[in-house]
Amino acid sequence: MIEIPGYRLLRQLGRGGMATVYLAVQESVDREVALKVMSPALLADPNFGERFLREARIAARLHHRHVVGIHDVGRAGDYHYIAMEYLAGGAVLPRDGRGRDVAFALRVVREIAGALAYAHAKGFVHRDVKPDNILLRDDGSAVLTDFGIARALDATASMTRTGAVVGTPHYMSPEQARGNEIDGRADLYSLGIVLHELLVGRVPYHADDSLAIGIKHLTEPLPQLPAPLAALQPLLARLLAKQPEDRFQTGDEVAAASAEIERRRADGALPDLAAAA
Repeated sequence: MIEIPGYRLLRQLGRGGMATVYLAVQESVDREVALKVMSPALLADPNFGERFLREARIAARLHHRHVVGIHDVGRAGDYHYIAMEYLAGGAVLPRDGRGRDVAFALRVVREIAGALAYAHAKGFVHRDVKPDNILLRDDGSAVLTDFGIARALDATASMTRTGAVVGTPHYMSPEQARGNEIDGRADLYSLGIVLHELLVGRVPYHADDSLAIGIKHLTEPLPQLPAPLAALQPLLARLLAKQPEDRFQTGDEVAAASAEIERRRADGALPDLAAAA
């Protein structure tokens, strides 16, 4: 296992194309952290190092209950690293493809919508909202992570080239699929895809390649939820409107709509939804 001064690495938590995440102890304060370490092989391209550092800089500016906390960032030899809050609850979506119960799905959407509202108000668009970037604390609360491809709203025009597609295809808004400039409403569309997957265990649009998936986001109608979940169709439809102006305009609007459904469900006003798994 690698060595990072000041940290005692315990075990690997996950690995991606850009970085490996370890459970580690930050020795100066005897605190468990998730230590994200960029692959040294990427150092040859300064763009990767800049993206990695941008993630830390952006997340460190966002102090919100449902945004991952950043403790430290640095470089040790060939290793860029970020020490962040360890989220022991794991992934928001089971690996076996099962959906989650309605109460859980609505709460996660409400919490992450609040985090997005906060980030957007601070001037940042996440651009890669998906289940892999939503983790859980021990108490079950949801936390938005991985701001590696986030952009400042006031820099979108200069930093996003026309025709450049950035994000994860299954969760990408129509305007992202076109390579157009985007704002926070693109994140809300992605959150709608997450809601669909939480409810039924799959994303709404499938295809064999990224281009075909993008075309479906642009042209295909939204699949209907199963009958017991029909009361959630208006919420989902507004999140996944093809045109940004037809969606919720802010994360706070999404959070309020989710909270209202939670209230009505608890009051017994939505009996089918109350009985749904």
